[in-house]
Amino acid sequence: MKSDHAELQELLVNANEVVRRRAPEVPTELMEPETKDIQEHKQWEILPNGVFAATGTTSPRLAPGAYTIGITDTGRVLFMSKKILTDQLIDLGNSNSLHVIDGIRLFWRKKEQYRKRGILYKRGCLMWGPAGSGKTATLSLLVADLIKMGGIVLLVQKPAMATKALPVLRKIEPDRPLIVILEDVEEMIAQHGEHELLALLDGEHQTDNVVNLATTNYPEQLGARIINRPSRFDEVVKIGMPSPQMRKQYLEHALKDEKVKFPVDMWVEDTEGMSIAHLKELVVAVTCLDQAYENVIARLKTMKTAPKSSMYSEAGVGFGGTKSNQAGAVGRGSGKSYN
Repeated sequence: MKSDHAELQELLVNANEVVRRRAPEVPTELMEPETKDIQEHKQWEILPNGVFAATGTTSPRLAPGAYTIGITDTGRVLFMSKKILTDQLIDLGNSNSLHVIDGIRLFWRKKEQYRKRGILYKRGCLMWGPAGSGKTATLSLLVADLIKMGGIVLLVQKPAMATKALPVLRKIEPDRPLIVILEDVEEMIAQHGEHELLALLDGEHQTDNVVNLATTNYPEQLGARIINRPSRFDEVVKIGMPSPQMRKQYLEHALKDEKVKFPVDMWVEDTEGMSIAHLKELVVAVTCLDQAYENVIARLKTMKTAPKSSMYSEAGVGFGGTKSNQAGAVGRGSGKSYN
């Protein structure tokens, strides 16, 4: 049986043939002061030619949370607060998603080790696998972790804009823990080009104290310059579909006190190869909308598209780490968490 790394390399070579953890409490020593303790104040903005302008109310730091990036016609960088919408997150046990989550949590504890060796304090992880396997929900758990630590999350859609914004952020807040989210990175490359993404990941304006997290359903579309360069993505981790044990755990959680009313073991067997999105629709359709189970399961099976390559045959870790045949911590929904 091929290793996941070998499978990924084969996809890169044959790209034309392919169609397209419960989180523990964040340690006290990692938590930052609440935003309400920040004193707001007035400041002078320095303009060219010795001109000063009175600004509005200012703050020395951004409130912990998620932000998108904008740039005005005059070139001013804006950080726009973004509310993250997600279904309830569920820990489905030991998995590759938890490998990612545990690894990033460990990274945030190792700053001094990086400094001692003169290594830029940054980490990159690319998660790949079929839609609905739990990549976005894994991101959500890591985002919740960082916000609780007092950190900042940037939801990036245009790499060039992020490349311009990050130095601005670092001039004001050089030591703020930061996660940069790049969802559906293959679409980002298609729209903006590989060069813009590479400039963000390892261009001349390198960002310190940061984790870059990306997802893709189609790793074969990224190319070796993205997949095979640890300085860009240090780990490439495959997130597979939920195992029978995980499907049972999810269904029992979603059915709650009503689980004794339904043949959960049969549901688990009938949903082989299905994603969390399929499981959610099964529960909603049968228990909320009173649809017949037989009709719902038949409909869902027609919506289960078999991949045309072997890329999703089993789950595992790409570059190093533990190997598992299970998917990860997931949300009760499969839609994008960052809309």
